[in-house]
Amino acid sequence: MTWMTIMKNQNYTDFAKYYDMLGWNKFSHVCAERLHNFIRFRGVGNESVLDLACGTGELEYKLRNTNLKFTGVDLSMSMLTQARRKINGVKFIHGDITSVRLKQKYDIAVCFFDSVNHLSGITAVRKLFKTARVHLRKGGFFIFDMLTPDGLSEWESVDIRRKPDHTVIVNGFYDSDKITAEINIEGFIKSGRNTYNRFIQNLIERSYNFDTVAESLEKAGFDNISVSAFNPDEHIKHTSRWFFTAG
Repeated sequence: MTWMTIMKNQNYTDFAKYYDMLGWNKFSHVCAERLHNFIRFRGVGNESVLDLACGTGELEYKLRNTNLKFTGVDLSMSMLTQARRKINGVKFIHGDITSVRLKQKYDIAVCFFDSVNHLSGITAVRKLFKTARVHLRKGGFFIFDMLTPDGLSEWESVDIRRKPDHTVIVNGFYDSDKITAEINIEGFIKSGRNTYNRFIQNLIERSYNFDTVAESLEKAGFDNISVSAFNPDEHIKHTSRWFFTAG
C-alpha cells in the first residue's frame, strides 16, 4: 500500500474534501431541522440568515428548497470551495467569524456544530457574539449550539471507523483543568486500486461554565437569552450540548 501524506491544521484545508464523505456533515441535518422548526413557529419563512462558520454549506443545502436567504462565512477557503460546488445562489464569504463586518443586517444569525468551542478562548467567543449582534436586525435572533464541559470530556476516547474505501482514526484527549480537548483525526482514503490518500487534522476545542457564556452574551448586547439541552432526553444541568437562542 502506498499513500500521499497531507499534513494540516486547525483551519480545515485538505480535510474539507473528505468532510461530507466521512459523515461530519450529518450534524448539520439536525441543525437544519431545528432552524426550520424555529422559523415555522416564530417566523414567516423568508428570513435572511447569516451562517457563521458555514463549513461545507450543508445547512444551506438541506434548506435549499425553502425561502430562506443565506449568507455563509467561514475562515477555511477549502470548506468554502466545497460549499460553492454544492449549492448555487448562496453568497459564501471568506472571513473570520470573530471580526467580519458585512454591510447588511439579518433576521437570524446561526453558529452550529462546535464552532463556538473551536475558538481560541473566551475573548474570541465574546467577539463572535458581538459579530452576531451587530449583524442582526431589531428583533432578530442568534442561535447556536455549544459543547458543555461534560460534553467536551467525551472526547477522551479512541474511535476507529473502517469502511471499504476509507479508515479514519479519531484520538481525543481531555484536560479537565483547562476544560480543553485536543482531537487528532487521521484518515486513509482510497484513491486507487492499491493507493490511499492520508490526511491528518488536529483540532482543539474549549468549553466554559454556563454563567460565563450567559454573561458574555449579555455583554454583547443580548438581553433575551434562552437555553435548552440539545438532546431533549438530557437534563439541562447534565446535558452534553447546550442549544442557545438569544435576541
